[in-house]
Amino acid sequence: MTDATMFIFFGLLGLVIGSFGNVLLYRIQHGESFGGRSHCPACRKTIAWFDLIPVLSFLLLHGKCRHCLKKISIQYPLVELGSAMLFLIALYLNLQKPGMALLQAIALESLFLGAVYDAFHEELPDLFTWPIVLIGGMLIGIRGDAISSIQGALVPLCWFGGQWLISRGKIVGSGDIFLGTALGWWLGLKGSLIMLFTSYVVGAAIILLLLALRIISLKQKRIPFGPFLAIGGLIALLGVGGNLMWFVR
Repeated sequence: MTDATMFIFFGLLGLVIGSFGNVLLYRIQHGESFGGRSHCPACRKTIAWFDLIPVLSFLLLHGKCRHCLKKISIQYPLVELGSAMLFLIALYLNLQKPGMALLQAIALESLFLGAVYDAFHEELPDLFTWPIVLIGGMLIGIRGDAISSIQGALVPLCWFGGQWLISRGKIVGSGDIFLGTALGWWLGLKGSLIMLFTSYVVGAAIILLLLALRIISLKQKRIPFGPFLAIGGLIALLGVGGNLMWFVR
């Protein structure tokens, strides 16, 4: 299989996985089972297979349900496109190792879905974090760097866990602790430090921008941190900002 074919395959696979991810996001939010056919949230009518083609169906339907003509959330195509992009990134980082690329793609997808859910609902379901833990363990076995991974997990565990104990859960939630620890386990010590540092930098920049645009206010009780952790984790995986942690051997 040529490199171009691999990129096409991973891109299409990412779109399909992203479409399934949208189903998970909706059904977890509404407490529905994962089985059964997809349906319109407004009119509850079953959606035909030809209306479930990632991105394309949204465009052909002009963003509306075929039956009730209610608008379909822009979240659906954006999640599908975001998933495809992450699958392509994973392949780019592991072009000669498609198996490794697929594992990282699934871990990135879980991270992405957890971040999206947290952004909208201020909650990080463990369902999206456990795959990162399991795949991180598999990658550790392949890389053979268990000590670095354990150290990487301990850093965010102690950092967020300490904040949780001091504030009695008011500053950070248990989901942030679990996700941060899982990312540290996956990325290793240096990656964990980069992830933490960049997540706070990115978070501060985004919060200042949202305040300037008056999308949020200073009275906001809680701002989900999961999306910032996800961005920091991706930055660490890409190796960006590694020179900031020159003191970690």
